[in-house]
Amino acid sequence: MKEARPEKQDAKGLRKGYNAYLRYSGLGLQMAGIILASIWAGRWLDGWLSPGFPAFTLVLALLGITGAMVFLFKETRR
Repeated sequence: MKEARPEKQDAKGLRKGYNAYLRYSGLGLQMAGIILASIWAGRWLDGWLSPGFPAFTLVLALLGITGAMVFLFKETRR
C-alpha cells in the first residue's frame, strides 16, 4: 500500500489551519460591522430626532452587541 508523502500531509494541515484562521477572522470582521452599523444607525436617529440624550445610540449599540454575539454563537456551532 502506498503511503502519503509527508509534504502532502503537511500541506493539508497547513491549509486547514489557514481555513480556520480565515473563518474566524472573517467572523470578527462581521461582528465589528454589525456593531458599527448599529452604532451609526443610533447616532443618525439621535441626530435626526435630537432627543437631547443619546438614547437611540445606547439602545442600538447594546442590540448590536447582542446580535453580534448571537451571530458568533450560531456560526461557531457549525
